[in-house]
Amino acid sequence: MQRLLPTQSMPDIDVPLAGGGRWRLADNAPDFMLMIDVFRGVHCPRCRRHLEEMSARHEEFSEIGLDMIAMSADPAERAEQSRTEWDMPNVPLGYGLPIEVARQLGLYISQNYASHESEIFAEPGVFFVMPDLTLYGAVINTFPFARPKIDDLLEVARIVKERNYPPRGTLAS
Repeated sequence: MQRLLPTQSMPDIDVPLAGGGRWRLADNAPDFMLMIDVFRGVHCPRCRRHLEEMSARHEEFSEIGLDMIAMSADPAERAEQSRTEWDMPNVPLGYGLPIEVARQLGLYISQNYASHESEIFAEPGVFFVMPDLTLYGAVINTFPFARPKIDDLLEVARIVKERNYPPRGTLAS
């Protein structure tokens, strides 16, 4: 599998939003930067803690000019469960991320081992997207543990903005 490299175009992401509406990457080019947080689904308590903290600190992201969205491969009813049970009012919640798009993003895909998990889902990833809809950088996990700290995600945006720091990891192997 060839990984998406920084400076390459992001795949076309088009997902429905919990609570109504749709979100399409092509319609959401950021002024500065967009952060897409792909999470495992409603079954993941670590994802819940991560996204609730991200939502609580939404204002800090906004002050830097960083737009954000969270999304998963969960179906509508599981996404609505996340929306109503989790405390994340400041982050749009997309669902139904196609597994093929998750693979294009370079995400690892898992099959459930417990009945409370979705049958198949994407493991976590955080993607920073530039105004031209190319990838700036990504943090990709093979499991729910060791998610990036919110302070570290904020630091990425601050350094890129303050120093005009270039994308790294652009050379294909």
